[in-house]
Amino acid sequence: MRTMHGSMMDAAGARPGDLAQAQRRMLTAALPDAQHPRRAPLPLLPFARALAVESLFKHVASQSAQAFQAATALPALPFDAAGVQQAVALTEAMVKQWQTLQAHWMDGLTELAQEMGEIRQANTVSKYVDQEMNLVQQSLALVSNHATATARLIENTQVNIAWWLSQRSAAGA
Repeated sequence: MRTMHGSMMDAAGARPGDLAQAQRRMLTAALPDAQHPRRAPLPLLPFARALAVESLFKHVASQSAQAFQAATALPALPFDAAGVQQAVALTEAMVKQWQTLQAHWMDGLTELAQEMGEIRQANTVSKYVDQEMNLVQQSLALVSNHATATARLIENTQVNIAWWLSQRSAAGA
Protein backbone atom coordinates (compact mmCIF):
# COMPACT_ATOMS: atom_id res chain seq x y z
CA MET A 1 0.00 0.00 0.00
CA ARG A 2 1.10 3.52 -0.65
CA THR A 3 1.11 6.36 1.82
CA MET A 4 -1.61 8.83 1.02
CA HIS A 5 -0.93 12.54 1.20
CA GLY A 6 -3.85 14.86 1.83
CA SER A 7 -2.19 18.25 1.93
CA MET A 8 -2.59 20.75 -0.87
CA MET A 9 0.97 21.93 -0.19
CA ASP A 10 2.59 18.51 -0.02
CA ALA A 11 5.62 18.29 -2.30
CA ALA A 12 4.87 14.61 -2.90
CA GLY A 13 1.33 15.49 -3.92
CA ALA A 14 -0.43 15.15 -7.23
CA ARG A 15 1.37 15.57 -10.51
CA PRO A 16 -0.23 16.09 -13.89
CA GLY A 17 -1.27 12.75 -15.31
CA ASP A 18 -1.38 10.84 -11.98
CA LEU A 19 -5.07 10.05 -12.32
CA ALA A 20 -4.72 8.89 -15.93
CA GLN A 21 -1.76 6.66 -15.00
CA ALA A 22 -3.68 5.15 -12.08
CA GLN A 23 -6.62 4.45 -14.37
CA ARG A 24 -4.31 2.75 -16.93
CA ARG A 25 -2.75 0.61 -14.17
CA MET A 26 -6.19 -0.43 -12.96
CA LEU A 27 -7.36 -1.24 -16.49
CA THR A 28 -4.19 -3.25 -17.12
CA ALA A 29 -4.72 -5.15 -13.86
CA ALA A 30 -8.28 -5.93 -14.95
CA LEU A 31 -7.04 -7.76 -18.05
CA PRO A 32 -5.44 -11.23 -18.19
CA ASP A 33 -1.64 -11.10 -17.90
CA ALA A 34 0.44 -13.45 -20.07
CA GLN A 35 3.55 -12.78 -17.98
CA HIS A 36 1.76 -13.80 -14.77
CA PRO A 37 -0.66 -16.60 -15.75
CA ARG A 38 -1.37 -17.48 -12.11
CA ARG A 39 -2.56 -13.94 -11.34
CA ALA A 40 -6.26 -13.45 -11.89
CA PRO A 41 -7.51 -10.27 -13.53
CA LEU A 42 -9.40 -7.95 -11.18
CA PRO A 43 -12.96 -9.10 -12.03
CA LEU A 44 -11.99 -12.69 -11.18
CA LEU A 45 -10.50 -11.95 -7.75
CA PRO A 46 -13.32 -13.68 -5.80
CA PHE A 47 -12.85 -16.78 -7.97
CA ALA A 48 -9.07 -16.70 -7.41
CA ARG A 49 -9.54 -16.46 -3.64
CA ALA A 50 -11.98 -19.41 -3.74
CA LEU A 51 -9.44 -21.48 -5.69
CA ALA A 52 -6.77 -20.64 -3.09
CA VAL A 53 -9.05 -21.86 -0.29
CA GLU A 54 -9.88 -25.02 -2.24
CA SER A 55 -6.18 -25.71 -2.72
CA LEU A 56 -5.59 -25.24 1.01
CA PHE A 57 -8.42 -27.64 1.89
CA LYS A 58 -6.98 -30.29 -0.47
CA HIS A 59 -3.59 -29.92 1.18
CA VAL A 60 -5.05 -30.22 4.70
CA ALA A 61 -7.11 -33.25 3.63
CA SER A 62 -4.03 -35.02 2.28
CA GLN A 63 -2.14 -34.30 5.51
CA SER A 64 -5.09 -35.62 7.53
CA ALA A 65 -5.15 -38.80 5.46
CA GLN A 66 -1.42 -39.32 6.06
CA ALA A 67 -1.87 -38.72 9.79
CA PHE A 68 -4.75 -41.21 9.88
CA GLN A 69 -2.59 -43.84 8.22
CA ALA A 70 0.23 -43.16 10.66
CA ALA A 71 -2.16 -43.42 13.60
CA THR A 72 -2.23 -47.18 13.14
CA ALA A 73 0.70 -47.16 15.57
CA LEU A 74 -1.47 -45.79 18.41
CA PRO A 75 -2.97 -49.09 19.67
CA ALA A 76 0.53 -50.45 20.38
CA LEU A 77 1.71 -47.24 22.09
CA PRO A 78 0.69 -48.12 25.70
CA PHE A 79 2.91 -51.22 25.50
CA ASP A 80 5.98 -49.26 24.34
CA ALA A 81 7.74 -47.38 27.17
CA ALA A 82 10.03 -45.47 24.78
CA GLY A 83 7.04 -44.44 22.68
CA VAL A 84 5.20 -43.16 25.76
CA GLN A 85 8.26 -41.13 26.80
CA GLN A 86 8.51 -39.66 23.32
CA ALA A 87 4.80 -38.80 23.33
CA VAL A 88 5.15 -37.05 26.68
CA ALA A 89 8.21 -35.11 25.50
CA LEU A 90 6.43 -34.09 22.29
CA THR A 91 3.38 -32.96 24.28
CA GLU A 92 5.52 -30.94 26.71
CA ALA A 93 7.29 -29.21 23.81
CA MET A 94 3.96 -28.30 22.19
CA VAL A 95 2.59 -26.94 25.49
CA LYS A 96 5.70 -24.77 25.97
CA GLN A 97 5.33 -23.39 22.44
CA TRP A 98 1.65 -22.64 23.06
CA GLN A 99 2.47 -20.89 26.35
CA THR A 100 5.11 -18.75 24.63
CA LEU A 101 2.62 -17.85 21.90
CA GLN A 102 0.03 -16.83 24.49
CA ALA A 103 2.59 -14.79 26.43
CA HIS A 104 3.42 -12.83 23.25
CA TRP A 105 -0.30 -12.27 22.61
CA MET A 106 -0.88 -10.97 26.14
CA ASP A 107 2.19 -8.71 25.94
CA GLY A 108 0.94 -7.30 22.64
CA LEU A 109 -2.53 -6.66 24.05
CA THR A 110 -1.03 -4.96 27.11
CA GLU A 111 1.19 -2.67 25.00
CA LEU A 112 -1.71 -1.80 22.73
CA ALA A 113 -4.02 -1.08 25.67
CA GLN A 114 -1.40 1.16 27.25
CA GLU A 115 -0.97 3.10 24.04
CA MET A 116 -4.75 3.39 23.60
CA GLY A 117 -4.97 4.78 27.13
CA GLU A 118 -2.56 7.62 26.44
CA ILE A 119 -4.12 11.03 26.00
CA ARG A 120 -2.56 12.58 22.95
CA GLN A 121 -2.51 16.12 21.75
CA ALA A 122 -4.08 16.26 18.33
CA ASN A 123 -4.75 19.85 17.34
CA THR A 124 -6.10 18.98 13.89
CA VAL A 125 -8.59 16.45 12.62
CA SER A 126 -5.99 14.94 10.30
CA LYS A 127 -3.57 14.32 13.21
CA TYR A 128 -6.37 12.76 15.25
CA VAL A 129 -7.39 10.49 12.37
CA ASP A 130 -3.74 9.57 11.79
CA GLN A 131 -3.29 8.62 15.46
CA GLU A 132 -6.49 6.55 15.52
CA MET A 133 -5.63 4.77 12.28
CA ASN A 134 -2.20 3.99 13.70
CA LEU A 135 -3.90 2.23 16.61
CA VAL A 136 -6.12 0.32 14.18
CA GLN A 137 -3.07 -0.75 12.17
CA GLN A 138 -1.30 -1.90 15.33
CA SER A 139 -4.38 -3.89 16.33
CA LEU A 140 -4.60 -5.53 12.92
CA ALA A 141 -0.88 -6.33 12.96
CA LEU A 142 -1.21 -7.94 16.39
CA VAL A 143 -4.17 -10.08 15.32
CA SER A 144 -2.51 -10.98 12.00
CA ASN A 145 0.78 -11.96 13.61
CA HIS A 146 -0.97 -14.01 16.29
CA ALA A 147 -3.22 -15.79 13.81
CA THR A 148 -0.27 -16.62 11.57
CA ALA A 149 1.83 -17.85 14.50
CA THR A 150 -1.08 -19.96 15.76
CA ALA A 151 -1.60 -21.52 12.33
CA ARG A 152 2.14 -22.18 12.08
CA LEU A 153 2.13 -23.87 15.49
CA ILE A 154 -0.86 -26.02 14.56
CA GLU A 155 0.76 -27.05 11.27
CA ASN A 156 4.08 -27.82 12.97
CA THR A 157 2.24 -29.87 15.57
CA GLN A 158 0.42 -31.85 12.89
CA VAL A 159 3.62 -32.47 10.94
CA ASN A 160 5.58 -33.48 14.04
CA ILE A 161 2.88 -35.85 15.26
CA ALA A 162 2.44 -37.39 11.80
CA TRP A 163 6.20 -37.88 11.46
CA TRP A 164 6.45 -39.35 14.95
CA LEU A 165 3.51 -41.69 14.33
CA SER A 166 4.96 -42.81 11.00
CA GLN A 167 8.23 -43.62 12.78
CA ARG A 168 6.30 -45.56 15.43
CA SER A 169 4.29 -47.50 12.84
CA ALA A 170 7.45 -48.24 10.83
CA ALA A 171 9.18 -49.49 13.99
CA GLY A 172 6.18 -51.68 14.85
CA ALA A 173 5.92 -53.15 11.34
